[in-house]
Amino acid sequence: MNIQPPHGPLFPAWCRPALLLLLSLSMLLLLNARAFDIRAKYAAETVSEFGQLPSAALQTLSLEFRGAVSDYLFFKTLTYMGLKLSQRKNPSPDDWRLIHEMLQRVTDLDQRFWDPYLFAEMMLAWQAGMFDEVGALMQKAARYRPEDYRPLFYAGFNQLYFKNDAKAAAPFLREASLRPGAPGYVKGLASRVSLYAGQTGVGIFFLENLIKNTQDPKMAKYLEKRLIALKMIFYLEEKAKEYEARYGHALNSLDDLITSGIVQELPIDPYGGKFVLLNNGRVYTTSKMVDK
Repeated sequence: MNIQPPHGPLFPAWCRPALLLLLSLSMLLLLNARAFDIRAKYAAETVSEFGQLPSAALQTLSLEFRGAVSDYLFFKTLTYMGLKLSQRKNPSPDDWRLIHEMLQRVTDLDQRFWDPYLFAEMMLAWQAGMFDEVGALMQKAARYRPEDYRPLFYAGFNQLYFKNDAKAAAPFLREASLRPGAPGYVKGLASRVSLYAGQTGVGIFFLENLIKNTQDPKMAKYLEKRLIALKMIFYLEEKAKEYEARYGHALNSLDDLITSGIVQELPIDPYGGKFVLLNNGRVYTTSKMVDK
């Protein structure tokens, strides 16, 4: 039997506009994905090439345009980091080292450029745990920005909160409190530094101030998520104290808060981890506040 193909167009005229729209959208998605891959590759290559270039050579090549080159390299660093966050990929240890090297190059070209120092505090300290590297950058900022209390304040905070070292934090905070424009809370923190070592409430207070000083919406959103997790930890730590005051002994686990009726349920870690109680009474999350 010889079957003949139907005569006329494959699709009726009424459905052609919808098909054309669907095809256009598919092409647009493919092109956007390709453009994203190209941007990511270009940003990674730029950061890698300049991150390995010695600072002295970079300064020589920049001639009288050091400020402009510094701005350009910092923009590329932000782009590289932004693409990583957009892809929901956490930078590898090699990525973090490269970002740190780029920030060193940027601040060698323009030592007073504050934004890269602030970026280092937001990302290298809070995310990568590179406290010593950030401390060195903050001391560099303090030398070249003698009118600014913030570099020494951040250097002191990192020692106090992350490293739980009040003795190391004290001289930074004292000097920060003497600089022009230092707010009252810096003076208060400097005078009672040993009382605040490692406290979650101090971390919340600091992170809120860091978000206020953040101009990049992506970075602000990233920090706000961490702030939510930190507030949940603080809430659980306060409830643990309430339990101990009521029953005369410490919690065995956070589940005791539910069985005792102090809380209805435990908060959910926005990073997907689980909150657990440590032996010292502090609350910890298995996610380490890092996106999976």
